[in-house]
Amino acid sequence: MPSFAADIASKIQKIPTKMRLYGFGGFVLVACVLFIYFVHIPMTTKIKQLDKDISGLQATIKSNDEKIKQLDSLKIEVKALQEKLRLLTEQLPTGSEVSELLAQIQNLVSQSGLSLKLWRPGGRKTHSSGLYEEIPITLELTGGYHDLGLFFDRVSKMTRIVNMLNLRMTGATRNKSGGMDIKINCTAMTFAAVEKKPNATPAAKKSK
Repeated sequence: MPSFAADIASKIQKIPTKMRLYGFGGFVLVACVLFIYFVHIPMTTKIKQLDKDISGLQATIKSNDEKIKQLDSLKIEVKALQEKLRLLTEQLPTGSEVSELLAQIQNLVSQSGLSLKLWRPGGRKTHSSGLYEEIPITLELTGGYHDLGLFFDRVSKMTRIVNMLNLRMTGATRNKSGGMDIKINCTAMTFAAVEKKPNATPAAKKSK
């Protein structure tokens, strides 16, 4: 009794060669269509998505590399700004040090050979930056031109910042030693760092 496979082979042999070629070609075509639809297209879509993800990661890595390169220069810049802030802070006395600064100015007046006729501190005014206060001091002095120059020179060499403003010189008169004295009116503008007030202690919670 012929086997099932032999029976199938016999029937195939009876099909015309042309028909068999058409059938084989159709099978190959269907197989190709199925491969493209179920394998090639999904794989291509996945590959494109992976390429997109890789491009995004590469852009992020490049951006991070640029930030890392800038980090050292930023650290140097921050350090320089901190040092500049420290130096500027040293030139601005705190409120508690202002009285000492004013005493130094008074001493410089005497050391320069000038006579102090009027010393009138004005009202403090906080600068628009909120970082320091301006403290004007109205001065009335008498002395010679040389004495005045010496006073201004000594003030300019102080560690703290003191600007001499609104200078007016009038009434030149001869003094007892034969020299010329002048009346000097000016404003010594000094500055004080704004001291941060400590935070108020939170009120005690009410007992329930």
